[in-house]
Amino acid sequence: MKKIIICIILALPISFAAKAQNVDYDNIGRHGIYTEVYFLRHSFNSGFVSLNYEFFPGQKKRISVRAGFYPDFKTLYTFPVTCTWVTHPLKNHHIEFGLGFVYRIEFYNGEVYHDIPALMIPIMYRYQRNKGFFLRAGINLFYSWPILPSPSLSVGYKL
Repeated sequence: MKKIIICIILALPISFAAKAQNVDYDNIGRHGIYTEVYFLRHSFNSGFVSLNYEFFPGQKKRISVRAGFYPDFKTLYTFPVTCTWVTHPLKNHHIEFGLGFVYRIEFYNGEVYHDIPALMIPIMYRYQRNKGFFLRAGINLFYSWPILPSPSLSVGYKL
């Protein structure tokens, strides 16, 4: 019995060392630029395309911060800002979800109107490699009144 206990005690550090391999997160790009196409128009904007920038601030690059520009190219400008969490940053396939808000500015009859920010909840599938082109597809839930689902597709490049 003592031999079994000694073998287990000696085997534990070896098994911990095997699981504590160095993971190289430095190969993952930190900056991304992408275009997002919305398939349904909603009350926030009559445009279909937003231009976005995202940044992964942490060492493991799971959390990203996004800022976008979503114009209708006439009188309305919308700015989505979200913070998202990406699963498994070292793999190609991810589920991405987050929380943010959408702020809208409208120019009408010489006046400038600012809307109360609406809550935005993106739930996306994301295919990406460490750097280079990536693809996102899913749904954005806009919570104002009522909840407005907006399916979208994004194509971008990660630096």
